[in-house]
Amino acid sequence: MKRRYQSPLRRAQAQSTRLTIIEAAARLFIAHGYVGTSMDDIATGAGVGRATVFASLGGKAAILRAAYDIAIVGDDEPIPLPQRPWAIAVRNEPDAKRMIDAYAAMITDVSGRVAPIYEAMHGAAGADLEVRELWDAMRKERRGGAAGFVGFLVARHALRTGIDRKRAGDVVWALIDPSLYHLLVNEMAWTPAQFRTWLAETLGGQLLQR
Repeated sequence: MKRRYQSPLRRAQAQSTRLTIIEAAARLFIAHGYVGTSMDDIATGAGVGRATVFASLGGKAAILRAAYDIAIVGDDEPIPLPQRPWAIAVRNEPDAKRMIDAYAAMITDVSGRVAPIYEAMHGAAGADLEVRELWDAMRKERRGGAAGFVGFLVARHALRTGIDRKRAGDVVWALIDPSLYHLLVNEMAWTPAQFRTWLAETLGGQLLQR
């Protein structure tokens, strides 16, 4: 039996094409909305044929998910957010106050990348069943991340008296919603630095022992 040979150059070209498609689609979703963007629009924006778009990524919902995933971590490398050095640094910080400051910085950076595509996903969730499923999955993932962060505070005996883990997780889940960054930075013209400071102060005030 002959082994299939996959050229490294061919793989690199395929990966480059995939990324070009995702970037073109993200720009269109943000500018025109998910519903207002067709597969033909994406193909034209990426400079490829419609068949190439489907072969590389699948349908529109899959492309939207890929655009969101890239925005979360900042690249197309197959390394999940919890395994990124900056995420590891947050959870390994022994001091609860400094951990919250680092977490706020991380959330600010992530939200700056993801908020526009997150808003596009939110807008499409009521009109497309596949996107609704994506939207629900994203919210569930963020809820799990919030609960995990609260767990780090509990492990450091830093969670303030009078707030249980469920309520603390609710608070974090609400404050790290990219829509909040979009509202305050993209609409209300806060600087990212102002948002980061406010988020750290708010998280600390809500969660830490006084």
